[in-house]
Amino acid sequence: MIWKTFGTLAFVVALGVAVQAQQEVRTYIFGHSLINHEFEVSPPTPSQETSVPHWLHFLAQAGGHSYAVSGQYGFLPQHMDLPPFAQWGFDFAAGAWDSDSEPFSLADFTDILITPGNFMQWQPPNANYPGETASPVSATHTVFDWCLEQEPTLDLYIYENWPEMAPFLGDGFPPNASEWSNYNTYLQGDFHQWFLDYYNQVAESFPNACVRMIPTGPSIGHLLQQSPFDQIPVAELYQDDAPHGRPTIYFLAALTTYMAIWEEKAPIDFVVDPIIHPVIAAEYETVVNTLWRSLQDYNEADDNQWVFCQIPVTSNPSQQANPEIEVFPNPGTYLQIQGATVPHRLNLYNSAGFPVCQFEAVQPGQQLQVDGLPEGLYLAVGYDQNGEVFYRKKWVLSR
Repeated sequence: MIWKTFGTLAFVVALGVAVQAQQEVRTYIFGHSLINHEFEVSPPTPSQETSVPHWLHFLAQAGGHSYAVSGQYGFLPQHMDLPPFAQWGFDFAAGAWDSDSEPFSLADFTDILITPGNFMQWQPPNANYPGETASPVSATHTVFDWCLEQEPTLDLYIYENWPEMAPFLGDGFPPNASEWSNYNTYLQGDFHQWFLDYYNQVAESFPNACVRMIPTGPSIGHLLQQSPFDQIPVAELYQDDAPHGRPTIYFLAALTTYMAIWEEKAPIDFVVDPIIHPVIAAEYETVVNTLWRSLQDYNEADDNQWVFCQIPVTSNPSQQANPEIEVFPNPGTYLQIQGATVPHRLNLYNSAGFPVCQFEAVQPGQQLQVDGLPEGLYLAVGYDQNGEVFYRKKWVLSR
């Protein structure tokens, strides 16, 4: 049994240096072609650039992490046919499981990723598929329940994809400006609400497991509606009305998935492959920051933690004492506690929940330097003289 494993992590007192942890992720994917599209028509790609695991391999490598993956094709009714059968193989991403030679329980998976079809959102997620005795909710429950019986420590992720485009097209693909706008309105609206309902109904059945949703489609849609990304022709992002993406879409989906699972910003020094659209490549850091902010916002939507397993929600008043206390600047290269009038101890926790920095007797107005810490999301926790928590504040280190 393998947990998401971390390498050396220094606990830093005052101004010391933190060592970024290595995290091993071994994922099984119950998916379809909006995660792994092997049949791109034109133009051909050198490898599996139209798949999320392909890009996750390289992002994990750049981030200093270990990644292995196996998966299968199908929609949720087919995924209920258990045990699963590993169909996928990749040129670069390591395989995690040979289903012909060992049981699922010995594959040491850390995560499950599952996604429903993108064309069933016309009826509620708890309604049975036409001609079937299962709904998206009940089918997902069946898969998750079986997987947890094999590996009780699994994190369970729902991959929110993007809707089919055909219903919005009058004269075929690609869409005109009005059709593209209507498509994105649906993606961010009713389609996203269907996924929220689906996620909530699934998650409530597993109160003791980490069940989370990765808002891939809405995050990408939000990005592509902002300048300069809104100037990219749709046909250079998608190849048909399914809509299967070109490499750029799967790269953006992998960025979102990486940041959701590893719970950290994607590596800013990542060298973007030239197959990716040049606007995305040229604005890579902006892309990362925008997607990262989207995930943080979704994580705190309605005071409900539904993206990250470890990063705590801090907008809930019951978890955040002394709302007049603020961390400044945020984001910033250093931090200063505003509103705290007495000396106190402050601990910083990284996105995995590990303490990485401690400051004793923080004075009002004191600037706290964290030069040795990597960029990312942290939780600043203040303790009074009795050792009781009197504030918790989310803070982003950004240089």
